[in-house]
Amino acid sequence: MVERRYDIDWLRVLAMMMVFFFHCARFFGGGGWHLKNPGEESLIATLFIGLLDLWIMPLFFLLSGAGSWYALKSRTGGQYLLERIKRILIPLYGIGVFIITIPQVYFEAVTNEGYTGTLWEGLPLYLHNIFTSPPNFDDLFFFNVFLGHLWFLQYLFLISLLVLPLLLYLRSERGQRFIAKLAGLCGRWGGMLMFLMPLAAVRIAFIHFFKGQEHSWAHFLYFTLFFVIGFIIPADERFTVGIRKIGWVCLALGIIGAAVEGAFIFILKYNYSNLYHAGGEPFSLTYALFNTVMSIASWSWVVFIFSLGAKYLNSSGRMLPHANEAVLPFYILHQTVILCVGWFVIRWNIGDLLKYLIIAVCSFTIIMIFYEGLVRPFNIVRFLFGMRPKKKSSAIPAPPPERNAA
Repeated sequence: MVERRYDIDWLRVLAMMMVFFFHCARFFGGGGWHLKNPGEESLIATLFIGLLDLWIMPLFFLLSGAGSWYALKSRTGGQYLLERIKRILIPLYGIGVFIITIPQVYFEAVTNEGYTGTLWEGLPLYLHNIFTSPPNFDDLFFFNVFLGHLWFLQYLFLISLLVLPLLLYLRSERGQRFIAKLAGLCGRWGGMLMFLMPLAAVRIAFIHFFKGQEHSWAHFLYFTLFFVIGFIIPADERFTVGIRKIGWVCLALGIIGAAVEGAFIFILKYNYSNLYHAGGEPFSLTYALFNTVMSIASWSWVVFIFSLGAKYLNSSGRMLPHANEAVLPFYILHQTVILCVGWFVIRWNIGDLLKYLIIAVCSFTIIMIFYEGLVRPFNIVRFLFGMRPKKKSSAIPAPPPERNAA
């Protein structure tokens, strides 16, 4: 029997906090966003954003895959899919599309599309587009619906749906034998680096066709690999042994990879307008090298962070059950709250660091007040945010909630 992995729960919580700080920095760093701080872009914020962008979402998908391993321990395939619908689709296409992302659409339109009306004036057009847009199967979102940061939930549901037959096979007796053989290789020193090959192959083979599109089917396949790798990690302790053996080596590889990526972008001017097809040439050597470096950097950072979790975080505590339960609603709320706070703060005539601190502190406080006051106590609101019904109070402390996909 596989023991519970508290480190996976802790890493989910910590990854959520890093996403929060990441989005607070987007006002100030390089690249476009829904709202931008006036004045010069901050190099520190740009580097912070670039470093986290390498590993934060791959880590989220890896942890989601690990959560699905535990979810399928006590569920059939049908029960698993029903849970995905409750946990992901209901918050995504319920409160997500019709409440959470509406302010983001407004900020995006004002900042990047020249919109001059009010939010309320634009709301009928937004709702009209939702119900009249034709399917667009070149896009993962199918309809012209702006999802903002909730793209992650769309990816997660589609991945869970499409790889479910593979997940069920891996939980079968034959699948367990395959995992055991793979774990034997990965448990050796450096064995976990073998996953670099499929990750790099997917980036090189597919990303060119989408010419730098941020959320494409190529990225979907890339994140699917992280999800499946995460699914098998809890299945055999030797995967974690292999991760712990090379944790510090992967830190070095991650630093080198991030530096080389920076050289591509800042020195060679290989940016998002040309980084997938240099000079218009498909599958160029530069293209292949860049995507190989990106794969090495992303996987190395994920392995290093996972190794730290396995060494130092595999124990429960009084905070963990509450924090783990809050991850999904916190994720759903965080970017909209950050943007609403930032809408006012970035206009103030104060230093950027002070703006960042005010945005972070105020946003976190508002999110937690909303969560504790309006989401957590009421079962109907919990349902809309993908949470399980609140259990009746008991004299015996309840164990931490079972880990699941989001």
